[in-house]
Amino acid sequence: MNRDLTQTSKSVRRLNTKGKIVAGLSLCFFIAGFIVLIHSLFYAKQTQENYTFELGETISGDAGDYIDGGFFARHLALADFSLVDTTRPGRYPMCVVYLGRVFSYDISIIDTTVPEITLKEGPFYFLPGTKLQPSDFIESVRDADSLLDISFDTDHMEAGSLSCREMREYSVRIVACDSSGNTSVAVTDYLVDDAPVISGIKDFYVSSGSEFDIREYVTAYDRMDGDLTDSMEIEYDSEEFPESGEVGISYTVTDSCGFTTTAEGTAYFDSAETIQELICSRQISRSEVNIVGAYNAYDTGLFEEGDMAMTLDGVMHSLVHIRIFKDDGSSTIGSGFIAEITDTDIYVITNRHVVGNYKEACVTFMGRECVPNATVVGSAEEYDIAVIKVPKKFLPEGFDSALYTVHIDMTYWEELDDEPIELAIETVDEAGNIEHIRYGSLVKKLQTFPFFEPFIETEMMLTLRSGDSGSAVFDSEGRLIAMAFAYSVSPERDWAVPLNEIVDAYKEITGRDLYTY
Repeated sequence: MNRDLTQTSKSVRRLNTKGKIVAGLSLCFFIAGFIVLIHSLFYAKQTQENYTFELGETISGDAGDYIDGGFFARHLALADFSLVDTTRPGRYPMCVVYLGRVFSYDISIIDTTVPEITLKEGPFYFLPGTKLQPSDFIESVRDADSLLDISFDTDHMEAGSLSCREMREYSVRIVACDSSGNTSVAVTDYLVDDAPVISGIKDFYVSSGSEFDIREYVTAYDRMDGDLTDSMEIEYDSEEFPESGEVGISYTVTDSCGFTTTAEGTAYFDSAETIQELICSRQISRSEVNIVGAYNAYDTGLFEEGDMAMTLDGVMHSLVHIRIFKDDGSSTIGSGFIAEITDTDIYVITNRHVVGNYKEACVTFMGRECVPNATVVGSAEEYDIAVIKVPKKFLPEGFDSALYTVHIDMTYWEELDDEPIELAIETVDEAGNIEHIRYGSLVKKLQTFPFFEPFIETEMMLTLRSGDSGSAVFDSEGRLIAMAFAYSVSPERDWAVPLNEIVDAYKEITGRDLYTY
């Protein structure tokens, strides 16, 4: 029995020893596991020192992306990017701080992407002399680098901008370069053109009820597109034209480049008599306004100041020089004046003895060389009067705008007595310049002419000489008083065809009535 107890006691001791060993091993394993766990949760190490990013690429600010570590390391570590400029290429220092430890890194931001240029939708049109910038052509430039240099690569530069004055097509290179030297180029074409021009913009004076087409007076033209008159838009600020009053007019024309020109004008409506009176009093002139429906828009009108020198300057464009070439090769010269201007012809009055029996004449207008295509319409049977017709087609286009008719005031003539009013004539030479001027006065409106029939003429003191025949005799306000035709030396006397006979003879020769006041 004692043996059994001893043996049992030994067994118990063996069991206690094994228990202690197991317990010790368990504790060791626990401690080791705990250490491993703590390490797995808190450990951290730097995996690499250098990181490279493309400019514009998203850069993580999570410190855990820059260390190899446990759970707490990934959440407790802090990344310091305070010295890193993510908007600029470069090499920057960065660090991660964790439990007193500092991991240092080099962050390199590089830019290897060229700028992406997007052009505006063309075509491109510009006016001559316009200062162009790249932004006139570019819709946008996409690049991560905010420091971009965008410029022209061309020879047509002026102070950093593009300026082309010659009207033609150009090609331009636009260069976009970032701070890393990445460069892209866009090439496009553009056209330099000027805006269309609206010509003839003047106020209108229109006789009530007259029909008129503004496009006969106002035209639109573009050097690229040519005549744009038909496409010009014309608008009125009134639906109907009044008997008396004014209407505003707006003109708009756009060329193929999209350039638009606008202009404004006014149309004044009144009776033909009122408009003619405005012309007569020189309140309006067809050189300054467009006149529609007046009896004689070409009338020189009256010069109320009574300054003869100024008057002669004003009436000189109603005067002509006449040369008749004879069959024997010789010629005669004389003067004349414009009595009427129609849509197709210019009618000139001169002396019958200037044209003789010839049917053709060379007429020189003021400021113009000789026009050799004039036709002698006919001569009066009684007085020394003849009429010459010059077709407008033989004159330069628009030249008739510089011509005027003499002012015929029959009311004034009929009331005129024999008071010695101031008179003058001026003549035009064959080069279209003023040849000479003669001043004088009226002796008698109707005087007995002692030399040959008809025996009633107008007597003057003007010192007429050869070549003055057919000259218009004006008073100081520009009225036609008579037409010079003869002079005598001893006694010295000067003679002219009376105005009433001139008017009657014109009707006799042409079948047309002169407009008179």
